Amino acid sequence: MKILIVGDFKEESGRRLLVNARKFGKGFVRNGHDVMEFCYRAQLQQLSPIKSKNWAVKIAKKKVDEILAELARHYQPELVFLTTFKLLDVKTIRQIKAAAQALLICWYEDATRGLNEQVLDIGRMCDFFLATSGGELLQRYKQAGVRRCAFMPNPSDKDIEHPREVPDKCRSKILFTGKLRHGQDGQDEMRRELIKWLVDHKDMTVWGCMGQKTLQGIDYLNAICGAEMALSINVFNDVRFYHSDRLTHYLGCGAFVLAKRVPDSDLLFEDHKHLCYFDTKDQCAELIERFQQDAGQRRKIAAAGRERVHKAFGCEKLARYIVDLATQGEYQDSWAEII
Repeated sequence: MKILIVGDFKEESGRRLLVNARKFGKGFVRNGHDVMEFCYRAQLQQLSPIKSKNWAVKIAKKKVDEILAELARHYQPELVFLTTFKLLDVKTIRQIKAAAQALLICWYEDATRGLNEQVLDIGRMCDFFLATSGGELLQRYKQAGVRRCAFMPNPSDKDIEHPREVPDKCRSKILFTGKLRHGQDGQDEMRRELIKWLVDHKDMTVWGCMGQKTLQGIDYLNAICGAEMALSINVFNDVRFYHSDRLTHYLGCGAFVLAKRVPDSDLLFEDHKHLCYFDTKDQCAELIERFQQDAGQRRKIAAAGRERVHKAFGCEKLARYIVDLATQGEYQDSWAEII
């Protein structure tokens, strides 16, 4: 199958190592498909003399849409896989559909709560709408006119996410990477409170918040590999299945993970087998105390978590599920949710 991936591949920074669109692309290739990647934002910036996003859209979007449509006309993909929404619109999708008789599948990476109108407009034009959460969010998009919806988690890549020896400067007792808060309303205040408390009382190392720089590429991976424990807590923790890709990175690199429980997350990773869940600050603190004194059990759970994430959510397997959706209308797994 010929597959055209339209995404933002972060080609200007170290973040490109862990871009999920690229992981899916590698998964498709490993399953024997031909893949063409189109980095929409890079094309915008290349064609616009002014590099700010707003000006680039005004100046170059029409031309980028024409280039994308022309690529689709020449390549004639059987599947177009959309992994970005921010710069696309219905005009972009219409041009793709006119240029190639292909199935369209979109994947919403940060699917937490509420309807995003831009995502909804594009989702209505696709044959399948995939999201990193299930339950109510999928139901809302379905009820708003999206044809078919399915849960599709973040992929792992064993070639990038794996344990490695790191220098002492990368080592930490407990690690968190990310912001304290994001821009949406209704966030779980426990995230901010817990992170600050762990920094003050448990010597947790943070990157990307509290005045510390954001790590990218190999620096980010080394920080994970050097941590005895890693904290995973979302800005929203009441959304079925949803974990940010931080959890995939942590588990894939072999970290022992303490994760805030989300609805039905045991279907993805089992408590005290692949990681350890907590519901309160006190539970998190108790787990830290316990596993700081039991390195053997900590390493055993970390190893099982790494095996689980790469076996159950590896990019090859999830890419195969996407092709199954395109060709059969379904995929089979214990955590599958398709409506």
